[in-house]
Amino acid sequence: MADALDSLNGLIVPLGGQPLLLPNVAVAELVGYRLSQPAVKGPDWFLGWSTWRDQKVPLIDPERLLGQPSGQPGDAAPRTLVLNALGGRKGLNFIGLRIWGIPRSRKVLRGEIEPAGEGAEYVSQPVRLADEATVMLIPDLLSIEQALADAGLLD
Repeated sequence: MADALDSLNGLIVPLGGQPLLLPNVAVAELVGYRLSQPAVKGPDWFLGWSTWRDQKVPLIDPERLLGQPSGQPGDAAPRTLVLNALGGRKGLNFIGLRIWGIPRSRKVLRGEIEPAGEGAEYVSQPVRLADEATVMLIPDLLSIEQALADAGLLD
């Protein structure tokens, strides 16, 4: 049982600037990009609504949200990374992130991860992994959910 405490299965999600590092349990599914209802109000990072498994899911551009450059490669098709919502808000079970690359799986061991700066808006912690050149961001999913609520986008 010690293995569960010493390692975590994660996903490295490529973005235009710094990639995200998410635990596998935060991710529900990676699907093709579907924007069912484009945004008519809200912040610029809110793209609109997607329908996934018969549920209305808010779709976010994580690069705009985090103030990063766009990671859109010339001819790459966008995808939606569906995340499990954590805040227990009525009507918000999932959040979609529009991404341009394929996340890669990574087992993160306790001794190979270290803080790489202070958290910021929508970022719990920047981290560095022992064998990765780029600092990664662990997103603050609860603050993203709160931002959706504050923007009046949740029912």
